Amino acid sequence: MSDVTRSRPPQGQVAYEDVDDLIHTATRLMQKDSAPETLTTEDVKRIGQELDIPAEYIDRAMEVLEQRRREQEQAKLEAERARQARRERLRKGAWVAVGVAAMLGLSGLFVRNGLNTELQEVTRQRAQVRNVVERRAREQARYATATPGPERDAQLSGAENRVSVEQRRYDLLATGYNASASSFPRSWVVRLSGLPTAVPLSTEVASW
Repeated sequence: MSDVTRSRPPQGQVAYEDVDDLIHTATRLMQKDSAPETLTTEDVKRIGQELDIPAEYIDRAMEVLEQRRREQEQAKLEAERARQARRERLRKGAWVAVGVAAMLGLSGLFVRNGLNTELQEVTRQRAQVRNVVERRAREQARYATATPGPERDAQLSGAENRVSVEQRRYDLLATGYNASASSFPRSWVVRLSGLPTAVPLSTEVASW
């Protein structure tokens, strides 16, 4: 029967060709279990003598080994300190980011409130202009058929002057709002909050 077709031995039995490998494996395992986990310096020196290594070289090798261990421990400590420092920086950075975001949010809120207040002033003044424009229209209708005279001229001139004064006040407020809305960083707040980027001046208003 050839090696290829040879059947495996029954369980609990060992083939002749496997005996050497089995004994070698068992011996290696026994030596590993019986060997001590550590050796004293004297043990190492005795082993060195058997290998013709002078004791002074064993001592120097031990010093190198100790130095290497100290360096490795120091490297571990420094690596741990570096990790802790990075974690601390990240933690502080996160708090700084939160603080900056909060400050930006509050700043944006203050800016938006200020712009909204200016816009309300512009809106009130525009209503005032519309009021005096309507009064001027009534005065003009009232004196349209009246005979020209000092009283008629004074009433029409007064109505016209009131419109001019209120329009100038409106233009001042509108110019102030437009300047605020176009300045940085207020321009960003305007875009984000939906406020108008500019309001028209009196010369640009078709109807009050």
